[in-house]
Amino acid sequence: MLNATFLHLPGVGRRTEAKFWEGGIASWDRLTEALRSDVTSRARTPSAGRHAASLPVPAAGSGRALWLDQLDEAREAFAKGEFEYFARRLPTSEHWRILPDALENALFLDIETTGLSRDLHALTIVGALYKGRFHQWAWPEGASRLREMLATAAVVVTFNGARFDLPFLQKHLPDLPSPRLHVDLRSVATRAGLSGGLKAVEEALGLSRNASIRGLRGEDAVALWCRALYGDRAAYQQLLEYNRADVINLRVVAEKLIVRLAKTHGPRRPRAKRRVPPKPADKKRAISFRAVIAAWRERHMTVEKLLPAMPQYPMRAPVIVGVDLRGKAHNPTGLAACTGGRVTHGIAFEDDAIFEWIMRQSPDLVSIDAPLSLPRGRASAFDDDPARPQCGIVRDAERILWSRGIRVYPALIKHMQGLTSRGIALAARLQSIGVEVIESYPGAAQDVLGIPRKGVGLSLLHRGLCDFGFDVPSGLSHDELDAVTSALVGYFYLADRYEGLGARDENYLIVPRPDTMRWSDAAASKSA
Repeated sequence: MLNATFLHLPGVGRRTEAKFWEGGIASWDRLTEALRSDVTSRARTPSAGRHAASLPVPAAGSGRALWLDQLDEAREAFAKGEFEYFARRLPTSEHWRILPDALENALFLDIETTGLSRDLHALTIVGALYKGRFHQWAWPEGASRLREMLATAAVVVTFNGARFDLPFLQKHLPDLPSPRLHVDLRSVATRAGLSGGLKAVEEALGLSRNASIRGLRGEDAVALWCRALYGDRAAYQQLLEYNRADVINLRVVAEKLIVRLAKTHGPRRPRAKRRVPPKPADKKRAISFRAVIAAWRERHMTVEKLLPAMPQYPMRAPVIVGVDLRGKAHNPTGLAACTGGRVTHGIAFEDDAIFEWIMRQSPDLVSIDAPLSLPRGRASAFDDDPARPQCGIVRDAERILWSRGIRVYPALIKHMQGLTSRGIALAARLQSIGVEVIESYPGAAQDVLGIPRKGVGLSLLHRGLCDFGFDVPSGLSHDELDAVTSALVGYFYLADRYEGLGARDENYLIVPRPDTMRWSDAAASKSA
């Protein structure tokens, strides 16, 4: 397809290119022949009849010489496999034209993570297909071979990699080289009239997966990783198989998209016999389930590991109360008091009942899931505040979370106003009698700590909290489990392993800083 592409020439757009194709000029050599022959600026193709439509080429002189020079440059770049030459000169929507000639030297790449935020979530699995060999890495092993492939591959092919895979990799493995050229199949699929994620495009192209992973999506990959860390070997193997299918299918999807686009956006040529690529062989397998679990147990920050770094109280561990506050009194507020690994839980509704439950626990710290401050300049949480037009409804803490890919509501959006007002009042009441209070957000904390949110499943959320060393009774509501998570944030706060998001004049939202799932070459270098 590249050999029939003329969009890299000065002044040539899709219409002009189509005229060349219609007139029988469908290669660089044919165009070069026409340019070098004694023709006028309205050239006829060598094979065209007397009444054939004329074709626009530059008049003899500098314009024609420039075209000839650039055609020579294109041949040289093509011969050397320097496909980035064409990427710089073609619009992004036409980068698919590079793929037919680059597939054999392309690196197909896909990753799995614990979520969408490259700042707060973790990289779990990396899969790559290169020159017919499949490679796979699992946290926390080294990835030196991946560096070599990225440095040498003519092109890297992903699906949505421009927005997700490549930035995530560069964040978590910052010494990886940038690809020489990257083609994102999501934009290629859009050019072909297909929308949605990789699985949706596969289905539209008639592809199906093995029964063991059929129907799995990105959010399922998150749950599989969590189950693996909690001791489920089968979940680990299923996740590896899911990632392998993602990578292998990238090659198949690329070929099918090329065929589809060539029919509608390429020159008319005799149909070539389609070559079926051989089944990829496994070249590099991910580290074993046992190695992953061993690394997790060594690095995982548990309650037992946090306690020695926390302030020491005479003859006891500190008491931390977590509060999953609700905006209205008729909805249940989850409560949890944690001492070491012991958990006392409860539900309350009215403000006085919540306050009294907290005070019965004799807390050293209270961690509340609710905004505990107003945007700077605001005097009220409600819309009748005269400062609302100038000061808005968003605090710095929310803006920082958004920038890191964490979903959170503005503190003073309509349905949050009651919760914010209630949270500020509860915090002030506790602080007035000397109780230290911090603001937490269980969703962000769970993302950072690798605990599945309640939307993934309460059983996994419960198991994740137990994995931190809490003796959490079974059957707790999601309000109570989020309250335990808020209390867990308090452990990281007292152990000085936290980050404060926001600003001093708006209060800080406390987020744990575990640094547990950083990748390291030293962690499993023997298997790299």
